[in-house]
Amino acid sequence: MTDEHATDATWVPGSCRLPTAERPVRVAEFDSFFAEAVRWFDRPSAGHLRLHLTGTEAVERAARDLSARESACCSFFTFQITRDGPDAVTMEVRVPAAHVGILDALTERVRPRNASAPAQDGSWLRSGRLAAEAGVNPQTLRYYERRGLLSAPRRSPGGHRLYPVESVTRLRIIKTAQRLGFTLDEVADLLSARHRRGGLPERATAKLAEVERRLVDLTAVRDTLRAAVAAGCDDLVACAGNSCCPLPFPHA
Repeated sequence: MTDEHATDATWVPGSCRLPTAERPVRVAEFDSFFAEAVRWFDRPSAGHLRLHLTGTEAVERAARDLSARESACCSFFTFQITRDGPDAVTMEVRVPAAHVGILDALTERVRPRNASAPAQDGSWLRSGRLAAEAGVNPQTLRYYERRGLLSAPRRSPGGHRLYPVESVTRLRIIKTAQRLGFTLDEVADLLSARHRRGGLPERATAKLAEVERRLVDLTAVRDTLRAAVAAGCDDLVACAGNSCCPLPFPHA
């Protein structure tokens, strides 16, 4: 990874095998990737940069492709791509001590587009960042606050709404529970019961019974529709007067 604005020849590592003419193109690829894919980043150590990416398959493919090509020309880089869930991918970049300056330059290319996370004091997220991390709309945060699913945020000195980083996990729990068929009222009850023994098993068992009842009803609907198609039903008025029609018309 090189910087097209660099003029000091010692800045470019001797191990880089990418032709000089191709370096601006590679830089542009990384810039585009950073702008489109990076939600936020952190720097656990001088030789370690962690990029938190959006979780689409296209972003993951781009991350793997770029890291593979960059490793081929600059072998001092070590990339690790990890899918953290349906909505998040992490790209970790490591370099040895001798190349920390290269990682500094790469970090600076990310910084103008993405503020260092989690937030200014390291433990709070602004509403836009939280929404992006959890894969929800910013308006959803206030709706969840009104429903009691999310605690009211604190305010920064500049008036920004700040949420604890743990809110990301809470929002992902809410989304997962909704996908399992729980209503928001039921989700609130689940969250309030998480410290009580038996809370989740009881509610999961009840939800399972409800889903099984719905499956019975849906299976009956499916079978009736199949019978109607097989019988050649093509007119509801005509079918209503035919006692042999498989559609469930009430008959006197």
